[in-house]
Amino acid sequence: MGRLPFVFLPVFFFITGYSQQILITGHAPSYAGTRLEFLATHDWITGSEELLGSCMADDSGNFRTNLNIHGTKQILIPLGAYLGYFFAEPGKIYVLVLPEFLDKSPEDRLNPYFRPEEIHLGLSNFEPDELNMRIVMFEDAYIPFYEKHVSSVFSKNDMEKLESDIRNMERPFQDQKEGFFSDYRRYRYGILKMLANQQKVQSISDEYFNNQPVLYNNPAYADLFNQVYNKYFAFYSRTAEGKQIFEDINQMGSFKALLTTLSKNTNFSNDTLKELVILKQVHDEFYGNQFSRSGLLKILDSLVGSTRNNIHREIGASVKRKITRLLQGYDPPAFELLDTDGRLVKLDDYRGKYVYLNFCTCQSYTCLNEFNSLAVLNSRLKDKLSIITIATDPMDVVLREFLLKNRYDWKFLLYERQPEVLKEYDIRAFPTYFLIGPDGKLILSPAPSPSEDIEKKLFDVMKARGDL
Repeated sequence: MGRLPFVFLPVFFFITGYSQQILITGHAPSYAGTRLEFLATHDWITGSEELLGSCMADDSGNFRTNLNIHGTKQILIPLGAYLGYFFAEPGKIYVLVLPEFLDKSPEDRLNPYFRPEEIHLGLSNFEPDELNMRIVMFEDAYIPFYEKHVSSVFSKNDMEKLESDIRNMERPFQDQKEGFFSDYRRYRYGILKMLANQQKVQSISDEYFNNQPVLYNNPAYADLFNQVYNKYFAFYSRTAEGKQIFEDINQMGSFKALLTTLSKNTNFSNDTLKELVILKQVHDEFYGNQFSRSGLLKILDSLVGSTRNNIHREIGASVKRKITRLLQGYDPPAFELLDTDGRLVKLDDYRGKYVYLNFCTCQSYTCLNEFNSLAVLNSRLKDKLSIITIATDPMDVVLREFLLKNRYDWKFLLYERQPEVLKEYDIRAFPTYFLIGPDGKLILSPAPSPSEDIEKKLFDVMKARGDL
């Protein structure tokens, strides 16, 4: 299961009733003096994560903490090059067995797209019928079948053989027909059926989601949901009743009209499922080319404002934070980075000023040429514009000598303290520019380079805003 970078989000998200404590403890000498953070998926549409709690391993590697959870939850623990996880049930004690600590390599540490190896953590106080043991036993049987059906996904699959495989996997667990583990197995089998029968998404939707409870904390449910409803609006719009979706979104931006259109589809028995599908489509389609961004935002705002489901309201807020992070008129991603003198610099430090933010590397010929243009721009507009360069070069001798030699008179920041800033700003080429206003909102995203006459555009913006 892929993960997005960890972000701090409110911990109250899925608390719809009384939470209960769990005790987490263990002894891991290789983690002595290390702070351990315990995370959970905030929602499986954006994939963002929330901090549940943390503790420090002492000088001997002993650690202990209590966490509050509501219902069974998958707990994630970043462990250097690994991402450990286990499933926690309220009111229980978990004595974790951590792998020998393996730090990220310097290259991995600076790579915002690095994905750690996921490890289902062991427990030294396990019992044979404990949830984690049952899931491990199930996955040991499931993975070979999964790999077999993945390898045959482009060939004709024998559905009878698939059902036989499922019965064989289910036989050791057939007396466990209720609860989290039963649901986990059921939706994992759904993944196999999805792979083996690609053309019948509608039947998968009917069997696993229509008239079924939503399992917000079950990762197997989440995985199948994200596959079944991937690009759902694009596919449904090709049907006679679904083509109305384009008018609902692109012309009217109407949540109510969209609900009416989706109600014509027998796959949606209630508004709960319809709302979840809409939230996923807004998230997935926002930067596509089929649907109006303003229409999708109107629908999202209407959904958040009218839903009676508190969980959906929070998912909607999370979706909006993510899709608008680089949109003109919204706050850009915050950062706290060190400058070349070792001082901590925050984007918020520049509130009240125009900021020309750029991402560059001293190893790029284009960036080197632009630095000369930035120097001219800085000398002309220093009183009106703050230039900030986030350099993606490690702070080594080459970069240090480069800056000493050229003595550029604007702020250079190093990305090493927060490498995910590259992903948050969707940096795919160097240089990339953004113009931020005194109110902290994005004005131009992306912005023109100095050679593309940013000075004229800046003066036009300032004049229109009454700052000239």
